Parts: sequence; structure tokens; C-alpha cells
Amino acid sequence: MRTLILSGFYILSSIELAAQVAVSKEPRHHVVFENDKVRILNVLIPAGDTTQYHLHSTPSVFICFTKTHNGTQRINEQPVPGVSGAGDVWFENLNPPHIKIHRVWNTDTSTYHVMDVELLSKDSGFTVKPLTIQHVHLLIDTPWARTYTIKLVKSEQVTINGQQSNFILVVINDAIIQLIENGIESRSFVKSGQFYRIKANDKFSVINRSEPPANFALVEIK
Repeated sequence: MRTLILSGFYILSSIELAAQVAVSKEPRHHVVFENDKVRILNVLIPAGDTTQYHLHSTPSVFICFTKTHNGTQRINEQPVPGVSGAGDVWFENLNPPHIKIHRVWNTDTSTYHVMDVELLSKDSGFTVKPLTIQHVHLLIDTPWARTYTIKLVKSEQVTINGQQSNFILVVINDAIIQLIENGIESRSFVKSGQFYRIKANDKFSVINRSEPPANFALVEIK
């Protein structure tokens, strides 16, 4: 009898999982880039809105761009209220069996804006040491990805040159920046949530040309 009960539980659990929409298919989660290493989701939840229940099953780095009163609820659990902070960055290992099925809602008066960087590589770890560059501070170190924070006051610069890894530079707050990408210069007004891909062995520099500090998250991909 115990075997039958357990079998029934696993069957029901499998059916429940199959019924959930993958996070990349949830309407408020927009896929803005994908390759064999990473999938980037731009998440926008308008004021008063709620996502569908959705399934996270991939290790992910989350980057928040807004201070927003919100709530979350795992399936079959009680809702939990919260407040996000602009510039919050965190990692979750959501590989099976650590999957997460939940929904998120926005109880504030403006849009809740988050980026979900899904890490598609295996957890084989890095063969190179973390970056040791001025203004670049290691925040998260995992076998899938490392994440750094960068804060540049006006005229300060950070350069990534000849690294073996690939990187994603994510803009945290609106700023005016000057970019030098493999010798090509540009200057632009950037908004929170914009990102730049830095390929292995590229030379990439960013200079803050605005008065407020420019803040970034830098995700290093194997």
C-alpha cells in the first residue's frame, strides 16, 4: 500500500510540474538574448499585476532595477510580501531537484523590473581566477557564473581586456557613458536593464560621463 501511495504522489507531482509554464514562456518574462551558454529574460510586472505560476529549473543570476513593494507565492504555500531594492543582485541554484514554481505580483505604483540571467552551462567550474580589476568587486562565485558589481563616479573607467571568459555587462541605473569596444568609441545615454556582451579576448572599456555614479553588474560566463 505504501508503494502505491508513493507512486501516486510522484505521478501527481509529475503532472503538476508538466502543467506549469516555463519561466521563459511566462508573458511578463521576455527573452532578449539566448545562446548555448545563457538565456537573458527581461522581467516587467506592471503596477497591480501578477505573473502566472511559472517554473524555474535553471541556475540563475537575478538583477533588480527598481525599489518595488511586491509579493511572491510558491505553489501550495502561503504568499510572502517583500520589497525589492534597485541594484539587488543574487544567485539561486534552481537545477532539479531545487526547482521553484511560484508567481510574483506588484503591489506598488510603478513597474517592477528585474533581469533573470539563466545559466545553461554545466557546473564544471572555472579554469581562470576571478577578475582583479579596479572598481570591479566580486559578489557571487559559483561553478556556473561569477557576478561582480561595478560603481564608477564621473570620469572613472573600467577596462576588460584579453580575458578567457565571456561577460555580460548590465546597466543598473540610467547614465551617460562612453564605450570603447575593440578600438571603436561611442557615447550614449543608457537605461537600467540595458546590457552588453563582451566576448572572450575582447577589449572593452566603459567610462562614466554623468555626474551621478554609474552602477553595473558584470556576469562572467564560463
